[in-house]
Amino acid sequence: MSQKLYDSLLNSKRGLMNGSLRDVILPAILGKEADEMLYWIGKDIAREFPVGSPEDLQLITSQLGFGDLSLQKKTTTSQLWRLGGQSVKERIEQNGEQTSFGLEMGFIAQEIEFQLMTVAEAEISELKKDCVFIEVKNDPQNEADSERTELVTFLDLHNRQPQKDNKKKNK
Repeated sequence: MSQKLYDSLLNSKRGLMNGSLRDVILPAILGKEADEMLYWIGKDIAREFPVGSPEDLQLITSQLGFGDLSLQKKTTTSQLWRLGGQSVKERIEQNGEQTSFGLEMGFIAQEIEFQLMTVAEAEISELKKDCVFIEVKNDPQNEADSERTELVTFLDLHNRQPQKDNKKKNK
């Protein structure tokens, strides 16, 4: 690890440990096939955390540290998502066009597949200085054979409102 990479990861929002795992250790282990393997690992992660709505997808994507996800465009056969935020910007600044988003693409594709129940695949449509646009294409004619376990309910700790006590008090 170079001094520049060390300093970059140490001072990043992701931190030295998460940044090293994601952008140094995994690619070193996976070798030339890293991007493709990360795509399938992303799909496996999604199988552990299946969500039922785009809003929950945005929340879990942020909670996993992948970045801030927002839906830009939606048709019957595709969705265009913007993945941004400080961690994405830092990764792009560090590795430029070599930045891998295979993990994130696989994760998003699998989640969309769960939601639509049709086969879905993701690819990068555009890489900018501070974000990446991921297009998810699905085939409404081709049902997914993915087994979805129970949907996970996520807490949004930043927007969590106190629960109201609806129980009647004993007199």
